[in-house]
Amino acid sequence: EVATLSSDIEQVRSRGYAFRSYLEHKAEVMKEHWDEIRNSVRRAIERERDELQRELRLVERQVERAEAAADDPDRVHGDIKSAEEEIGELTRKVESAERRIKSIYETLQRDLNQTKQQLTQINWYMDQKDEASFDFLAGEALFLAAKAEWAQTGKGRQDPDGILYLTDQRLLFEQKEKTGKKLGLFGGKEEQELESDIPLHLVEGVEAENKGMFGGKDMLHFTLGSGAPFPNLTVEVKGGVDCKFWAKQIQRMISGDTADERAIEPDPEMLETLRNAPTECHVCGATLPMLTAGQMQIECAYCGSVIRF
Repeated sequence: EVATLSSDIEQVRSRGYAFRSYLEHKAEVMKEHWDEIRNSVRRAIERERDELQRELRLVERQVERAEAAADDPDRVHGDIKSAEEEIGELTRKVESAERRIKSIYETLQRDLNQTKQQLTQINWYMDQKDEASFDFLAGEALFLAAKAEWAQTGKGRQDPDGILYLTDQRLLFEQKEKTGKKLGLFGGKEEQELESDIPLHLVEGVEAENKGMFGGKDMLHFTLGSGAPFPNLTVEVKGGVDCKFWAKQIQRMISGDTADERAIEPDPEMLETLRNAPTECHVCGATLPMLTAGQMQIECAYCGSVIRF
């Protein structure tokens, strides 16, 4: 498992996940640690095995005495009881030896399991990105994704379930659910569309709240600036996601603290294209939409003029 970590990390990089640059270093350190630990484990196994084999020979002799006393009613009970006690003691010593050997590598195993869980999460993020109903912007890198419910304030409207995305440029909520199911089980219609698209510079604040009985609901409350489609936004993150963790990561992304986590730097040619891309239509002067990944032209929504790159 340690040996395959590097290829697992390469896979998420090939899918375009640009952050958590520490993963590569963790894989290298774990490999170095395992190379050291493996010899310690082997020595410990040999030492414990030799000791237990001596104990086993003592138990075998006790069992042999019990078998020899089978025809002597006066001795058989005591010898069998002694043999059972010896076997029980040997079993405890075997279990203790296993615990001692495991303790040598359990820290590494815990770190390995944590890293594999992180990679599983990242692959899930990228699965959601691949399935998204909208286009990501040119140079936009996904950081986090989570199952979520948008807590709308409109009366009579059902709060949509979907995916909350945090990229290095935007905070997005995409409805992604089956609605209209009878009895909550049958029929229904698949709904998937982008409900909220907020540039990060318009997120003025985010607060985490553990709501409901026993704090079982992880809520995120956003305060949005001028130019956002609404002044406030409340989202419940689901699937075991910690709202406090999300709030902290959003704040880090806004402040630029995640820049050091980049393992994949943006393509310089693409950055140059973005810098030179016009923001206003040369015909009617309207504001042009932002470039999406792989886009080679922009069409003005007002006059229909096309600008190619």
